[in-house]
Amino acid sequence: MTNEHKAALGREMKRLRRDAGLTLTDLREPTGRSKSTISMIERGEWRRSFDRSLVEQYVDHCLSVIGGPKGVADLRRRDILALFDALENLSSVADTRPQVPPRNQLPRDTAHFTGRERELRLLTDGVRKARAGGRVIAVHAVDGKPGVGKSAFVTHAGHALRKRFPDGQLFVNLHAFSPQPTVSPAEALADLLSALGVSPRHLPDSLEERATLWRSLMADRKVLLVLDNAQDDAQVRPLLPGSPSSLVLVTSRHRMTGLDAVTVALDVLTPEEAAQMFRRTAQRPLPPGSPVGELMELAGHLPLAISLLGARMRNRKTLTVEHLVAEMRDGTDRLAALRVRNREVAAAFELSYRALPPARREFFTTLGLHPGPDLDAYAGAALTTATVRGTTRQLEALYNANLLDEHVFGRYELHDLIAEYLRGLNETRDPELRRNAVERLLDYFQDASLVADRLLRPPAASAPAALSPSARTTGATHELPALGDRKAAMAWMAAERGNLLACLRTASGSPPRVVALTASMAQHLRLSGPWDVAAGLHQEAVAAAREMGDPVAEATALLELANAHRNHGDYPRAESATTAALDAFSASGDERGRAAALLEQGSVCFLTGRTAEAGDSYRRALELSRAAGDRLGVADALVELGTLAYIVDDYPEAERRLTEALPLYEELHSVLGRVTALKNLGNTYYFMDHYDKAQDALGEAIALSRELGIALVEAQATTKLGSVLRLMGQYEESAELLARARELASTLADRSLEAELLIDYGAALHQLGRDRESEDAFASSLTLYRAIGEDLGLACALKESADVLLATGRPDEARRRLGEAHDLYGKLDDRLGVAATNNSLGRLELSAGAAAASSAAHESALDIARSLGSPLEEAEALAGLARAAEAAGDIGTARARAREALRIQQDIGAAGATATEAFLAGLAPCESAASVDSPGDGESPGPTCLPQR
Repeated sequence: MTNEHKAALGREMKRLRRDAGLTLTDLREPTGRSKSTISMIERGEWRRSFDRSLVEQYVDHCLSVIGGPKGVADLRRRDILALFDALENLSSVADTRPQVPPRNQLPRDTAHFTGRERELRLLTDGVRKARAGGRVIAVHAVDGKPGVGKSAFVTHAGHALRKRFPDGQLFVNLHAFSPQPTVSPAEALADLLSALGVSPRHLPDSLEERATLWRSLMADRKVLLVLDNAQDDAQVRPLLPGSPSSLVLVTSRHRMTGLDAVTVALDVLTPEEAAQMFRRTAQRPLPPGSPVGELMELAGHLPLAISLLGARMRNRKTLTVEHLVAEMRDGTDRLAALRVRNREVAAAFELSYRALPPARREFFTTLGLHPGPDLDAYAGAALTTATVRGTTRQLEALYNANLLDEHVFGRYELHDLIAEYLRGLNETRDPELRRNAVERLLDYFQDASLVADRLLRPPAASAPAALSPSARTTGATHELPALGDRKAAMAWMAAERGNLLACLRTASGSPPRVVALTASMAQHLRLSGPWDVAAGLHQEAVAAAREMGDPVAEATALLELANAHRNHGDYPRAESATTAALDAFSASGDERGRAAALLEQGSVCFLTGRTAEAGDSYRRALELSRAAGDRLGVADALVELGTLAYIVDDYPEAERRLTEALPLYEELHSVLGRVTALKNLGNTYYFMDHYDKAQDALGEAIALSRELGIALVEAQATTKLGSVLRLMGQYEESAELLARARELASTLADRSLEAELLIDYGAALHQLGRDRESEDAFASSLTLYRAIGEDLGLACALKESADVLLATGRPDEARRRLGEAHDLYGKLDDRLGVAATNNSLGRLELSAGAAAASSAAHESALDIARSLGSPLEEAEALAGLARAAEAAGDIGTARARAREALRIQQDIGAAGATATEAFLAGLAPCESAASVDSPGDGESPGPTCLPQR
């Protein structure tokens, strides 16, 4: 059963329920299932199969409420049941845990690969023997002269070994010997961690931290990693994974003597292998006596030169080997004066180049002006003034001539040696012609990135003022790729990222161009990072805007710079940039800009613990946005105010602000805004103990975050929903959700979120009788919180683990943890946390026979809970007071307190209601208590004390 089919069924059922105006509670009786089970079906997240009758009962009840024409109802019923029947036809329920699929980044293998049997055998035997003997698979360092086929060898070997490394095949070009800037180890690790699913928001700053995270994530994986075109062992060493079961292949023109690696030294092909490769590449029979051996000798038996010569034979049927020999001799003589590092390759290339039709030769030479790592037909058309269709034909012809590599379908790149040769040719061309071609390309990327940027922004958001047409220089119009939606824009930006950065380097002498190109990448950088790279780009844009004397562009760049610094965790620099942006927007009279800067300022204040200042900034932003008629700005400000309100325990205010923002986002078709508001509203309902509402909001946030591909929000909302289900006593469902959230958090490398969810996970496992796993979960949570220095989470983990320790007969250890938790909550002035800890202390004192001390602790918790409006902790305090009263022999007070607790627990759907009912039923009769109406519970209420990001 596929996730997509399950989600489709769930969406249709939920849509029907909403059309009927029903809640999850309304469907409990007609279906005979719990709210949490129904909610999981609506989200497409069930694990165990269920009968068709459940869907029938659900649908029939909703349709009976809706009413209307019978034909319409029958059609809707048939469609939903057809979805269920389609699922039943699948053999089993699939595992729905979100995973990062194994990545295969290997370039396409060549059909003409020849020779290297000994080297391939050395490699495959080494892998086989290491696996069989349980040993570490050695790193293999492949070296050899330019053009000898190092990249082709590791690509061919990678495809041959792919099935032995099922967790992925990763490929990184380190560009040590190419026109592109050499990739630093930190940059390479950012790409590798991204391939494993690590969010840029959680990418460590330093090289050492990135390398540590990389080794940690790779520890248990079987991955094939190719590090192509390396400079030296210092560049490679931080990229080596920690997994003994992974294979690393490194290529370099230099021998990697500093690595603990098996050396695979590639020499030129033997005369027989060279001749065989030539015949395979030519793809036609050659007349007897053709001087293939002489031609191969002139080509130096180098695979790159041979592939070029073979392509000439393949594409020109009248050409003979004799002609090629004569041309190679002539070409080698003429190349003696050229500045080339590889005479044989250059001679072969010269022949292929001269054999091109004049128009294609001009086209190919112009491609050499492209500053980026690869190109598609759109960029090629802009560079050469051809049409996209014509450019596609030219690129395919050059690929067939082995002059271009197609590393991804429709995207082409030049071999380093050929790129070097083209640069030499372009140096002799008219400077004006070269400048115009590059300017056309920059104009194209500016236009296309502006289209993508607009799709990445909410529909109501205006493009940055910095994106001025004045930055364009040629006035040319270009064919642009069809980017129909946000997903296509994200994919285009990701594919062209290297080219856009190369264009920025090329345009560094043109401030308008730097400002415009950086601004058009701003939304992509906000979503994708890495933040240190983004901060560097925006800093250059600020300097360029100042050089232009453009205060609006400067303010816009400063705001993006502040956002990048904040995401990077550099709060002092973020605050400085925000202040400068606010001043610049104020000076220019841009009220919307001022509002955006105030929101950024508020976020920095919030993250640095200045909640009062954060609230002031958010409220000023709200006022400005309303005055300017900026509905998106209003919604954003409302969400920030609502989030701040629930963090400071003002839950009614949080609910008011967030529910006011939701319809605005819906009107503006801002799905990203909606998912943020829904997640925070779900958190608010969680703290208000409104579990039904929390389930609805969090369930919708999870569905939307999956649709948008925002793994962080999905993980956060899934964590909180798992907590809600635990508080409702749905322990199995809670544990399943939290296990899935843990996978997401681990993939994102979000240690704080993982530590948080492990608290509820440990508590749920305890309720399921899995105490060893529960203890491991709490231990991991405590270790993580102590490592990252997050005191609020640590306090909550201490308190919750103490409850389990008490329940499993370790009161002394529980007391120590509760004392530490109480001190931390007091230091943080977290009154809800203090109340929760006092309730736990009350249960501990009662277990030690100290009824009076127990009663005092619960009374303190009751006062705080009522002042904060926390029904769950209020019920916990009342239940504890009931048990303390029973222990003291005051049965009347015990019954009264227990009844109060039970009423609250039943109102909010808390799990403790069952235990309180049992307690009441077991009390001895007492007539004096009959006039009092109230209850209790012995279970821990759960970590209501921990706010979520």
